[in-house]
Amino acid sequence: MGRGRVERAAFLETLRRQLHRAPGPPASPVPRSPATQRTLDDQERLALFVARLQALGVMASVVPALEDAQAAIERLALDRGWLSISCAAPLRWPAIADRWKADPREAPFGLAEAELAVAETGTLLLTNHGPFRRGHSLLPPSIGLVVPRARIVTGFGDALRWIAAQGPELPACLSFITGPSNTADIASVQVVGVHGPGEVFVWVVANDEVEESSTDGPADAGRA
Repeated sequence: MGRGRVERAAFLETLRRQLHRAPGPPASPVPRSPATQRTLDDQERLALFVARLQALGVMASVVPALEDAQAAIERLALDRGWLSISCAAPLRWPAIADRWKADPREAPFGLAEAELAVAETGTLLLTNHGPFRRGHSLLPPSIGLVVPRARIVTGFGDALRWIAAQGPELPACLSFITGPSNTADIASVQVVGVHGPGEVFVWVVANDEVEESSTDGPADAGRA
């Protein structure tokens, strides 16, 4: 019998033993996090969302108003020496008018507004349509995301229900962003920023005075 046949026979014998092995005890159910066992109030959702973002390596800030987020972005651009910022035209403001770049491939920083945020996972949902192209949040090495506090929902199921409720008004492209881009090779060597932004900033606007850029925000989705 050739070597190949011997190895095949040994493999098949091992497989037979595995298939006929006596079943072990049933696997223990995966414990649910405390956050999924009850409805969270606004303050709890906010605290959980910020904690998840920080655990993902995201630089998260809660600011009173949109103007405070814009001022933070201005300071960040100055500190980093960013000469250009990529974002959709409706998100621009006059104070740094000389920095706006239409092509995200030519900017070190991209800015976008999130349509929804999931507290349990630290995920942000972006709807991409018209001037709100996904390149602004995908191509620059660093990105900033602004989200009103009222758009934070508890779990991913809340986000899926909101998506289903949009019907024909839903854009063809949605982006889910959960922290910086991460990848790993076969040896589990993790590398950040290979397939997308390696640095993510999030500003949660507490008073919710962010201009509506697409569909209406899910003010009650987190309370479902």
